[in-house]
Amino acid sequence: MTAINIRDLIKTYADPQSGTLVEILNIAELPIKKGDHIALKGTSGSGKTTLLHCISGMLLPDSGSVEVLSTEITRLSEPARDRFRANHIGYIFQSFNLLEGFSALENVLLGMQFADKKHPRSRAEDLLERTGLSNRLHNRPGQLSVGQQQRVCIARALANDPEIILADEPTGSLDPRTSAEVLRLIREVSDGKTLVVVTHEEHVLNQFDIVIDLEHLNQALTA
Repeated sequence: MTAINIRDLIKTYADPQSGTLVEILNIAELPIKKGDHIALKGTSGSGKTTLLHCISGMLLPDSGSVEVLSTEITRLSEPARDRFRANHIGYIFQSFNLLEGFSALENVLLGMQFADKKHPRSRAEDLLERTGLSNRLHNRPGQLSVGQQQRVCIARALANDPEIILADEPTGSLDPRTSAEVLRLIREVSDGKTLVVVTHEEHVLNQFDIVIDLEHLNQALTA
């Protein structure tokens, strides 16, 4: 069964200097099965983050279809896309996007406020414990290491028990040892879920049986 199905997706952006439209994504077809763990590789600027944003509904393509869990999200209003994402998609940001004025626990709890399905506070505590932060629940991001902040992001992404996990360069800011630990954790907590990790790091790509090269998907841009 397909979790994500992309067809004829085109996304452009305006060049900041010339103002002309530049095509960054042109994907004829990309089906991802439910439960698959895939790595999406590509060089910097190849459109990896843009593709994740289109899948999550944070960004709309110029044209084409983005079907997620049998829902055509390009046809949803912005508030409906936000609700859909909160209920069905967990997003692990490269830049963490944690709120500095809130503790690790509060950051996870805030992520649980936007879903229609409500989970008890104990779920947030359990997730942070599972990610190795049981003694850091009340620490703010500035009091956590980079690796610990990424673990908070993982807990937040899982807070609403989403079917799909999207991870944008989740090890890009980490040292090799912490990178390996975080990647292992992401794979572990995503068991039974659909996982899409975008990266350009070979040691991350080597951990996946399914690797998709964005440059091959974007053949129309390089032909």
